[in-house]
Amino acid sequence: MGVSGTDSTTFSRELAALKRRGCAVLVVADRGHESTAACERLLGGVGLERRHVFLTTDASVDELLARRTAGTHERDPASLGVVDATGAVRTRSAAASTPAGNEPSPAIGAWYDAVDTLDDLTTLYALLEDHVRRVARDDADPGELRFCLDALDPFLDAVDPESLFRFVHLLTSTVREVDGMGHVHTTSDPRRDPLATLEPLFDATVHVDADTNGVRQRWELTDAGIETDWFPLD
Repeated sequence: MGVSGTDSTTFSRELAALKRRGCAVLVVADRGHESTAACERLLGGVGLERRHVFLTTDASVDELLARRTAGTHERDPASLGVVDATGAVRTRSAAASTPAGNEPSPAIGAWYDAVDTLDDLTTLYALLEDHVRRVARDDADPGELRFCLDALDPFLDAVDPESLFRFVHLLTSTVREVDGMGHVHTTSDPRRDPLATLEPLFDATVHVDADTNGVRQRWELTDAGIETDWFPLD
C-alpha cells in the first residue's frame, strides 16, 4: 500500500507516535553516502538536543561521531556512549576492556568501551545497557536518546540466529524503555533469513537508495500496516 496525498498525514502521525513512545528502526541500504545520510537524519536534526549511544562494527568511531549534529561533537559521557567492535574477531572469548584498533582521539573516557569478539553477546549487551541507561538517565525527553548500530551484517555470520534474536530483542527493548529511538543498519535482504527472523523486532523498516534525483527513502511501519512510496531524504 503506497502512501500519498492525504495519507501522508497518517504516516507522519504514526511516525511521530513511534518517536514519542520509543522505537527501533531497521535501515536497509548499501554502505556509502545513502546509509550515512539516513544515519545523520535518524540521529537527530540540527538544533535539537540529542544524546547518542553507538555500537560500531564497521565505521571508525571518529566517522560515527562526525554524523552527530552541530553542537554535540564533544565526547561528553553525559550525552555519549560508544561500544567499539571494529577490532572484534569471530571467536568465543571474553570481551576486552582495552580499546581496539579504531581508537579515537582525544583520550578514551567513560563514554567508550571496546570488545574483541562479536559472539560474547551477554557482555556486549551489558556494556550497551550501561551506556544507554547512563546517557538517558531519568531526565531524557521522549526521542532524545538516539541509538545506532552501524552494521548488523557481521553478527549474521558470527552469531547463531537464536542468540542474535535474543540480543536484538533485549537491545531494542532497552531503547524503547527509555523512550529512545534506535536504528540498525544492514545491507542484507530483510526478506531472507536470518534477517527475516529479526525484522519483526523492529517497529519500522526504511529502505534507502539513490536515483538520478538524489537519495530517497521508503518506509514500512509494521504495526500500522503502512508502506510509503519512495520520497526524497532531505
